[in-house]
Amino acid sequence: MHIQSRRHFLKNAAILSPVLTFFPSYLTAGKGSKFRIAFIGTGMWGQQYLKQALQHKDLDVRAISETNSAAISQSLDLFNQAGRQHPDIYRDNYETLLSRQDIDAVIIAAPWHQHYSIAKAAMLAGKHVACGSVMGTTLEEHQDIVRISEQTRCQYFTLDEHSYRSDLMAITNMAQEGVFGELQSVHAGASPHVLPVEQDKEALSYPVYSAAAVARLLNLKENTYVSLQVVQLKQQYAISKPCPKKGHTRLFFTSGDVSSICLTTQQGQKVWLQMDAGKTQPVSTGFHVNGSNGSWVDLFNRIYLEENNPVNQVWEPGKPYINQYAQQADLPRYRQVEKGDGYAMALQEFVGVMQQRNELSVYAAATNSIITPMAVLSAQRNGATVQFPQFRNPII
Repeated sequence: MHIQSRRHFLKNAAILSPVLTFFPSYLTAGKGSKFRIAFIGTGMWGQQYLKQALQHKDLDVRAISETNSAAISQSLDLFNQAGRQHPDIYRDNYETLLSRQDIDAVIIAAPWHQHYSIAKAAMLAGKHVACGSVMGTTLEEHQDIVRISEQTRCQYFTLDEHSYRSDLMAITNMAQEGVFGELQSVHAGASPHVLPVEQDKEALSYPVYSAAAVARLLNLKENTYVSLQVVQLKQQYAISKPCPKKGHTRLFFTSGDVSSICLTTQQGQKVWLQMDAGKTQPVSTGFHVNGSNGSWVDLFNRIYLEENNPVNQVWEPGKPYINQYAQQADLPRYRQVEKGDGYAMALQEFVGVMQQRNELSVYAAATNSIITPMAVLSAQRNGATVQFPQFRNPII
């Protein structure tokens, strides 16, 4: 999704869309048939995935649909750097590209408001789809994409490079091993590095929920969301400010009202997703996990475990635990890849989904994408609690 499109979406919806639950076993999916893919849109975000796709042994990038000449030129440079043959370029529209029989899947990196129409056309043409976090803008559009995926058996996958942070994956391992006891709540907010500082008024503060990490923490394949409400909470948050004497920026903690999306799961857990953190609210609530036996907060990377500190309630440094429970993903299907690259890991996830056709990924994608329209509905009703739709058969 282009940066400008993201800013526009924030302005109109006042919230962001969380992303798809991913299944870690797919990260190590073995070699299968080579998938012939195309890119629809190759802006700044799309080029990050194009760069990784050109290094993947199971992907053959055959075509690009793009109207911007600069983006086309930059994309062709990536082909040159990878030593790959140039793709066919479609400058007019994507329909001609989708009519090709030698394309198995498309990666949609077009502006968010085009996602629904392009994905629908692609699956009806028999192509698998990987897309940004916005599936559609209405419940009906989400239902339509789910139906088409069921009818065509084409996968619809949400690419989410932000949910592969090593700390989040380590904390997930801890949660799955019961280190925190029974999970009670998860709070996901903007990463500190996206916060604008005072001298950089044009910096884009883009709250990255890492909702796929939330979903796997709470096992949302079995434990579904049942309700949603938009609320304002008085809570602590971080502000990024320049520190001239140190020559860099620092995080300062304060408190105030922060707008959040509150989701309740079938098991009664609460998920708090930070809403708009743009120029009028340049704050970060961070990512924290609370359980019956302990908690973790990422902003200062501290862990509290009741069994270790039953009396004094001492918060321990989180780094030793992160190192202990970290699990580096094995990405053997790449010719070249940087350690911990979220784009590479997300793309490998998509390849694994296409290789393992026994389960459709569209349900998780729709569940996360619909949070935005449902939050808009709650906000329009003055913060009323709304029932969360389910996307398993039968479609509601």
